[in-house]
Amino acid sequence: MTVTAARRTMSPRRSAARTAAVAVLSAAALLGGGLTAQAAAPARTTGATVELASASALAAQCYYRVNASGGLLIRSGPGTGYSVVGSYANGATILAEVSTTNGFRKVGTNRWVSSAYTVRIGGLPCES
Repeated sequence: MTVTAARRTMSPRRSAARTAAVAVLSAAALLGGGLTAQAAAPARTTGATVELASASALAAQCYYRVNASGGLLIRSGPGTGYSVVGSYANGATILAEVSTTNGFRKVGTNRWVSSAYTVRIGGLPCES
């Protein structure tokens, strides 16, 4: 097999790991090394190809800083009646949806935080 400068073949596992590492390092560089909660740019592997989420899918999310002196509870749904499934420390950087439901931002599957304790980080790309 000949390897050309234009295209190299890599195993699906190695390709996915490399893409994930690049996404994490890029996000950390954007945040000055302060990425503490979640990696950006969700990726999906399909065989030897890694597909990054579309720009329109990422446009609905922005980076926020937690502004709650005692930390911020993560709930299983958008309201205080839902169970607590985790927490973020004060000052943590999180990736969350721009839109809110009942005053809560979605930060993952069945994971919501109160928008009253999140402050958008300016200068980082997102669509609001």
